[in-house]
Amino acid sequence: MAVRPIFISTGDIEKPFSKEDIEFTWVKGMSYSQKCKRRDSLASEISKLYDIKRWLEISTKSDKEIGVKLSAKNLVLTTSTGSNTVEYIYQKSKYFYKGDIVGFKYNNCVFENDPTGMFYDYIYIYAILQNKELVRELVQYDIFSDIEFNPKKSINTQARAAAIFKTLYDNHNLGIIKDQYDFKRYYKSIR
Repeated sequence: MAVRPIFISTGDIEKPFSKEDIEFTWVKGMSYSQKCKRRDSLASEISKLYDIKRWLEISTKSDKEIGVKLSAKNLVLTTSTGSNTVEYIYQKSKYFYKGDIVGFKYNNCVFENDPTGMFYDYIYIYAILQNKELVRELVQYDIFSDIEFNPKKSINTQARAAAIFKTLYDNHNLGIIKDQYDFKRYYKSIR
């Protein structure tokens, strides 16, 4: 057995997501097909608790095209300096002090590392906002997972960022994404 979190858009701007750990049968192996079996096992357990039509797996292992497109490895953010995937920008933007990540610098944006996840969620949400087709499809869901995310090994997940996006969308509050300082204030208030 294994446990992975799902992130649920709450519709509440002050608490934009809830996290629920789901226990499911782990399928061993690193091949694409084995990872898809893990995803299906997770989906089976989610369906026992929620309407599965509300759920979207966001990763390259998604069973829906929109979930694959929303993977940070595929989702592109365009800025004045060019276009790159969210994952690339996140990795490239880290800056260190004595071996520890202390923050992120990208395209005249500086984000401290506290609260954790702030920079990742910002660039992820900003990238979604740039693509109206992705917005139209994503907002049909309000339960998100990322089968590749292991909270024991990582702090960032596209599933959490998608849940925050959905709540901001539902509250007509996506404008805070366009100003990094507004977003930082907001993010610090929710984390």
